[in-house]
Amino acid sequence: MHNLRIKPLSVINYNMVNFCGVENDTGGDVKMQVKEIFFIRCISCLSVVMIHVLGITMDSTSSMLMTLLMFSTPAFIFISEFLLSYSYPNGTPKGFLLKRIQFIFLPFLFVAFVDAVMMSSLGDNTTLLSFLQRISANIFLGNFIGYFILIIFQFYLLHIFFHQILQRISAKFVLSIAFLINGGYLTFVTFIDIPSFGPNPIFPISWIPFVGWVFYFCLAYYCGQNYKGFISLLDQYRYIVYGLVALSAFMILNNTYFGFFEVSSKRPDILLYTTSIIFLFFHLFSKVSKVPSIIMTISNYSFSIYLFHVYFLGIGLTILNSFTEVQSSLSLMIIYSFSIVGPMMLSWIFNHFKYGYMFVGKIYKPKQRQRRNTVSM
Repeated sequence: MHNLRIKPLSVINYNMVNFCGVENDTGGDVKMQVKEIFFIRCISCLSVVMIHVLGITMDSTSSMLMTLLMFSTPAFIFISEFLLSYSYPNGTPKGFLLKRIQFIFLPFLFVAFVDAVMMSSLGDNTTLLSFLQRISANIFLGNFIGYFILIIFQFYLLHIFFHQILQRISAKFVLSIAFLINGGYLTFVTFIDIPSFGPNPIFPISWIPFVGWVFYFCLAYYCGQNYKGFISLLDQYRYIVYGLVALSAFMILNNTYFGFFEVSSKRPDILLYTTSIIFLFFHLFSKVSKVPSIIMTISNYSFSIYLFHVYFLGIGLTILNSFTEVQSSLSLMIIYSFSIVGPMMLSWIFNHFKYGYMFVGKIYKPKQRQRRNTVSM
């Protein structure tokens, strides 16, 4: 991304590529741009990094703030499916999966390899077998920070095979069932100890199945199909949205404070909270007429930030450990900034090479184009 000058949204339509590279390639005319996505993606990306930085201290204050930021990962699920539904209301185009493999899954494999090399080299038992075990767990079990990509690809397939069925079924019925299934699954994995697989598992296998995220998928599908009506409903019931945000935030903070749940986005009470936060963001940012360049920049680099931030966090932590106490606020902010700027610089460098995007993900810049209008409620 080289040109960051943002023109009024009435003049320019952005090449809307989501966090996981979902292109808005439908052709035709459009009079509306989903500018809210750039804000939500940016905020969610920054929140994910902040969660991991705050995890360094893990005191009571950090736990409360981390809990409030737990909407971020589910929000990425929502964004991904929303843009699919909005951009391809009548079905995905030819070559859709091939492009996602090229732009998303190849970087996933590269980072899985790098992570396996790093993790298997730690300790005294550095062998080829330990590397093979680690990389197998990374790719097939999502045992590293890239686990999210495995979830996204499940929803790509669900969208391809079931979007026509979802079009015919009542949204109220589908969302009710999806909420019960999603909430039931998260309740089950929260209170039942699921065996872990792979060497030194970091991320539980229970995070990977789509049922743990299916409500966000279904909600995003119908919101994307009926974007205008969705925004209209949020305006009409905005005070209910405000109330839901306050109530659900109080509920999750209370549950964290009293130890009912661990600090995680994979818990049943986060469902209502994330939904209310997404609604709030769409309502607020739909009123904004222009996307600031800093928001656009972070949004377009969010995939690389997501994939690489934990490694830059580790580098920054190691460096600062040799100079000062990491728990200080200044040190945490330095690590936070480094964990964002570092992946952006890495991605910028790699994307100057023809096939560099296959390793770190592609950077997308705004471009003028026209699209057709979308389905209304």
